[in-house]
Amino acid sequence: MTIAAALAAGTLLGDGAMGTLAQATGARADGAASELVLVAPELVGALHRRYLDAGADVVQTHTYGASRLRLARHGLARQVHEINVAAARLAREACEDAGRRVFVAGSVSPATSSRTPAAEPPAVRAALREQAAALAEGGVDVLVCETFAHAEELAEAVEAAREATDLPVIAQATFVDEDGEPVTTLGESPEEVVRVVGALGPVALGSNCTLGPQGLLTVVRRMVAAAPDGMPVTALPNAGLPHVVSDRSVRFASDAAHFGRYVARYAAAGARLVGGCCGTTPAHVAAAAAVLAEGPVVDEPATPPRPALRVASDRPVSDDPVGPGRGAFGRWLDGRGPLLVAEVTGPGPGDLDTHLVRAQAALAAGADALWAGRERARRSRTTAAAVAAGVHETVDADVALTVTSWNASRMALQADLLGLDALGVHTVVCETGNPPVHADRPVRDGVWEVDAVGLVGLAASLAAGVDADGERLAPAPFRVGVRVTPGTDDLDREMARVRLKVEAGAEFLVTRPVYELGRLRRALAGLAATGVRVPVLLSLAPLSGYAEAEHLAHEVPDVVVPDEVLTRLRASGEDPAPGLDLAVDLATEALGDGLVTGVVVRRSGRPAELADAVSRLRAVVPRPGPVVGTLRR
Repeated sequence: MTIAAALAAGTLLGDGAMGTLAQATGARADGAASELVLVAPELVGALHRRYLDAGADVVQTHTYGASRLRLARHGLARQVHEINVAAARLAREACEDAGRRVFVAGSVSPATSSRTPAAEPPAVRAALREQAAALAEGGVDVLVCETFAHAEELAEAVEAAREATDLPVIAQATFVDEDGEPVTTLGESPEEVVRVVGALGPVALGSNCTLGPQGLLTVVRRMVAAAPDGMPVTALPNAGLPHVVSDRSVRFASDAAHFGRYVARYAAAGARLVGGCCGTTPAHVAAAAAVLAEGPVVDEPATPPRPALRVASDRPVSDDPVGPGRGAFGRWLDGRGPLLVAEVTGPGPGDLDTHLVRAQAALAAGADALWAGRERARRSRTTAAAVAAGVHETVDADVALTVTSWNASRMALQADLLGLDALGVHTVVCETGNPPVHADRPVRDGVWEVDAVGLVGLAASLAAGVDADGERLAPAPFRVGVRVTPGTDDLDREMARVRLKVEAGAEFLVTRPVYELGRLRRALAGLAATGVRVPVLLSLAPLSGYAEAEHLAHEVPDVVVPDEVLTRLRASGEDPAPGLDLAVDLATEALGDGLVTGVVVRRSGRPAELADAVSRLRAVVPRPGPVVGTLRR
């Protein structure tokens, strides 16, 4: 049976990640990851067998990035043929031992990446042809052009593969989430990818990488609806969101049962090849195989996005100006009562006017101060510093700012902090941060000269009037906060890091968004036992409905959403009311028990929805006194 016939007959289950699984074993290649097929062939073969034992019907060769232009970066350009033929034969040998019909798919990635020099189109096409021909010689059943960032690039790869071999070709683009919409890096929709690439008649067309299980479901539905009659659709998501941990390695949120449920939903939506990409393991594939074996499930309709709405609000007037660094945050740090803060950055156009509307709505609803968090979109449209300065100047309110260190040198960070001082923004929350997610080996870029501890030390030093070189200068009166992550898997290590940040000069803590208080209680008790006692702000991001709760619980690292919350929200569907009720309950309990002395609320959607959340929380967060602004300098 050909793979085309198998796809027409039913749903095939693919394997999962090879690169991240190999890394988990401790294996390292001196050059490209695909070099493992030469230096550790037994390991690669064993990984293929683990996926086959888990129930995979299709295994991909360990050849992502194994084209001439990419291998040249590692001095392996002359081994393109050897690596690809060896990889194909390793996969074929593993399949022959499976005792059932299994297909070998030759992995072909984009011929260049952000880490390889730009190449002329003829060179790119030649590199793709060369790799495709070697994989065909090694005995693959089908070629998979995967993780392509836009439609024309994917179409070029399909045509190049066909110039090299008569094998069928599966074409897979990768999408990112852009304000709730899946798009390629050029902003193309799933329908546009189907239109451009589907016209070439690949044996199947779909998506892999970047998005997690939940996010890819929308892509599957839209591709199935747009695909030419009879063209199978593929779906191979990442395990979840990647996260850089302390040693700057990458960890993925990983929940095999959640992955299996969504694979079944892909099949119900019409996908014919399902499997996993980065971060997935044989456990994920086994979970998917078990769910698929239970029979078809009913695909649930997608929740339509809520339209954006702009609202106006009266500008609050400052009636009690204070000195730099002594606004609402300063008074809170001096023990003058609870604090209610609203985050003004959110999804949407991302221009300053949008953030100003959210700021005005939040202040009118009762917020004491505002927060300009870092952009969470793939494409930053403005900087958090620009938002903080613009909001501070326009609405005359105290504004805190998230400052990250991951992609700037120490001197650049010092310049940024001194610029904030000149603009009158003096409350900063220091984070190491993570690069934005991209398809090709995400979260690997960055400068990383200092981490959050070093950034805290720099801000505290500037506040004391000493720069990074030890020279005296006018003090920049920063009030410095840091993040604490109660939901982390390693709470002891997290608390040790928090202690280092406090010792470096941090004056207050801000939790990551929480949905239960048990871990926060343990974290703060552990800190108190070591003598660390600083004010804490509780971050709340009211859940919009079950879909968001499920995504956070299963695909986002270091977030804990209790089962009882998931059960409650599952019964309510996409009604946001229970999520806001939970946030209010958490604030009431945390403040009443003395765990925290303030609340930060973040809510996506319309400015009116943020204002509603602020108003509800204002009822349980006592006012510290008149809301005043920061003196402009």
